[in-house]
Amino acid sequence: YKLSEKRKDGTNVGYVRVSEFNSLVNSKLQDALKDLKSQGANAYVLDLRSNTGGAFQSAVEISGFFFEDRVATYVVDSNQVEL
Repeated sequence: YKLSEKRKDGTNVGYVRVSEFNSLVNSKLQDALKDLKSQGANAYVLDLRSNTGGAFQSAVEISGFFFEDRVATYVVDSNQVEL
């Protein structure tokens, strides 16, 4: 992760690459976002290119960092019934 861009309008972009959703991603991403914020980041790019996938629950948990009080996922069965 890094502070990748400082724009003239005051936007400071933090860049974080997530290569896999696993049991470590939650704490590592939380640490990265905290550090970037301390460096002045107020906007973020979460790079998921080449992400190999992994633990669904980890992906849902980290979405909570960005989607406060909003549903990040819906799970439906083969009949389109929400579970």
